[in-house]
Amino acid sequence: MGRNKVADGGANALQEGESFYDKVFTQRLNLWRLNPVVKQYMLSPELGKMLCALSGTSGYRVWHDQTLIKEPYGNGTAWHLDDPYWSFDSRDAVSIWIALEEATYQNGCLWFVPGSHKLAGFANVGIGPNMGELFKLYPKMAETDPVGVPMQIGDCSFHNGLTAHGAGANMTRKRRIAMTCAYMPIGSTYNGKPNILREEYVATLKVGDVLANDDWNPVVSAASK
Repeated sequence: MGRNKVADGGANALQEGESFYDKVFTQRLNLWRLNPVVKQYMLSPELGKMLCALSGTSGYRVWHDQTLIKEPYGNGTAWHLDDPYWSFDSRDAVSIWIALEEATYQNGCLWFVPGSHKLAGFANVGIGPNMGELFKLYPKMAETDPVGVPMQIGDCSFHNGLTAHGAGANMTRKRRIAMTCAYMPIGSTYNGKPNILREEYVATLKVGDVLANDDWNPVVSAASK
């Protein structure tokens, strides 16, 4: 539940350091397991209804939440897709991104490529210094103008797990603080990537097994109680 390089999946995933990625943002994972307020929101039936309505999917499980704190003068977040990092492949995964401080063009608000989820597959790039590396994989995405999305405190956005998105550098002396939670459609299956899964759980899985751990990936849907 500590800091984890969930985006690049590197061998040093639990080590803090001075790499470019370390200066992109500070992450803390699965805060819903520690904080009752985070749990109240991220596992709420109302949010589950929104997710289902947006995607037409019958139900979701929490994949993981995380803080995304872009520190003062933090590096930009390269264009990337979310779902290809994760332990399941889905065209219906959804993330919510919540601004806990104002997110501006100056401090690194989110940018999206509209419609890119329809062009994406499950190939991806790491979050490194080359902002446009993703578009070498998906050149068609580069034909659409990106849209920046500044947010006030408490605003949120939803995006598909295959939507191309990124963020600029934090050019200010204050933190840009946000929180996100990823949701996995019920019935999703293990694709062989451990990602954030615990080693002891991974040891019980084989490719194709349904990811249905109610403790670590609780159900959040219109039917949630």
